[in-house]
Amino acid sequence: MDADISLVHAPSIFDFRTRDIKLGPISDVIPSTPVFEMYPVGFISMLNSLISSGYNARICNVAAMMVSSASFDPVKYLKHVKSKIYGIDLHWLPHANGALKVAKIIKDLHPDSKVLLGGFSASYFADDIMTHYGYIDYILKGDLQETNIVKLAGAEDSYQALDRVPNLIYRKNNRIIHNKIEYSSIDDVFLNYGLLMKNAIKYHDIKGHLPYASWLDNTEAMTVIEHGCSFNCAFCGGSNFAYKNNYNSVAPLYRKPLVIAEEISLVGEMLGSPVFITGDMNNAGEKFYSSLFKELKDRKVSLPLLTEYFTPPGKEYLNELSHRFPDFTVEISPESSSEVIRNRNGRPYSNKGLEDFLQNAVTAGAKKIDVYFTIGMSGQTVNDVNADIDYSEKLMKKFSSAKEKLYTFISPLTPFIDPGSLIYEHPETYGFKITAKTITDYFNLLENGKIWTDFLNYYTNWMSVEQIARATYESEIRMIKMRQSLGLLKDVDADEIVKNITAYMHGDDYISNENKSSHLSYIEKDVEWSNKHKLTRDSFLISLYKDYNDFKKKL
Repeated sequence: MDADISLVHAPSIFDFRTRDIKLGPISDVIPSTPVFEMYPVGFISMLNSLISSGYNARICNVAAMMVSSASFDPVKYLKHVKSKIYGIDLHWLPHANGALKVAKIIKDLHPDSKVLLGGFSASYFADDIMTHYGYIDYILKGDLQETNIVKLAGAEDSYQALDRVPNLIYRKNNRIIHNKIEYSSIDDVFLNYGLLMKNAIKYHDIKGHLPYASWLDNTEAMTVIEHGCSFNCAFCGGSNFAYKNNYNSVAPLYRKPLVIAEEISLVGEMLGSPVFITGDMNNAGEKFYSSLFKELKDRKVSLPLLTEYFTPPGKEYLNELSHRFPDFTVEISPESSSEVIRNRNGRPYSNKGLEDFLQNAVTAGAKKIDVYFTIGMSGQTVNDVNADIDYSEKLMKKFSSAKEKLYTFISPLTPFIDPGSLIYEHPETYGFKITAKTITDYFNLLENGKIWTDFLNYYTNWMSVEQIARATYESEIRMIKMRQSLGLLKDVDADEIVKNITAYMHGDDYISNENKSSHLSYIEKDVEWSNKHKLTRDSFLISLYKDYNDFKKKL
């Protein structure tokens, strides 16, 4: 079946399966693999808007299919995807290579169709892209495009009709045209996983609609409580500073608790899976989270919830969360054990505040607690990184028990400092040197790099690229040995990981995942309890489909 719009997600590096590259730790603290095969959750919301408005639309996760199968031919697949418009996300900059290569492939295969880019990075580099990449027809600039993509789908192929599509950038008479800026309402956002499943069946393309490669093995849904942010973490391209200056004039924009509860309730009915709530519910205020908890209670939602926090919430909030939802996890990113470095980089809280939160989370019964540290921060030296590992050991010893597990993670700022962030715009102020500036610079870094440090677009006044790399390897090894000594990691697994990282560090052969997608440290970041699913019709069908695919692989 032909589509009006196909939403296509590319891998970060298009030829990752055939190139001799060592991607290392570039995604060690996110659910996706180093290929970044998880498509933006906005795909699901835009799919809902398009289909609800009467258009035929589909999702094509090319990256996930390339990760899952060495024999999958992306060119052959895209040749058979017929669409008037192909919308490709260039949201985070690691996709600069894959997104542009897939766009060129699509234009060569379907020259009469239009190629659209969207996302933060496409918006930031919009003029650069439209000037130098003639096979890109359109860019939708900024965030919240649910309404605008529907208007684009309805526009006839005429300049007059295109004039009426807000935020659209296109060419007319060899000129780059910027239409008026007008964002969709936050109320237009709806993450409809039920529609996602139905659409996958409609197009006979279940794999193309999967959010990430391992979704069948570890099904997890996501909801978003806000667009934009109230904080200014110096390195973040989604910070208040970056968002207001590039993607929307208002931030943060909070969604209605009733709508969020509807999404989560639908997940319970369709998938019965855990739900990751992105955004800090506590920071949204008591009125917000109390209303959300009540709406979920009224719908009798009892799913495991994975929650994140930008600053430590208090005991009262955690107790209310625990009372309503006994199966929950928490995660927080202090970035550094140094309060000075943490505050310098936009995380305004003390170690005492952090530790009080961790104790309150344990008392409230959090099933798992994740604490994240980062290498390459403004003001951070190698000695500071070593201190972070010491502090990590203290936290794991103090707050882990037989019932509750606290895990700490550490990884470098990789592969890029986000465009639009405070550090990217004011590198001297933060002691950074940014070594790439144009979209072609980033395309070439990803095209020519052989090891993850080749991709970095920065170094600091305190740490060179070489020091960042060595600190990363050594801290990973210390972290693994620490988990082993605390009984949080089996001896055989810990020894294998340490052996792997040591070989990687010295340029020797190491054991790579068969689909070249594994994280360097090979640590599972999802907790076993979150694999519990309520049995629903759809979760049963997902299980059957997974078993079928596993059987095919064995054959």
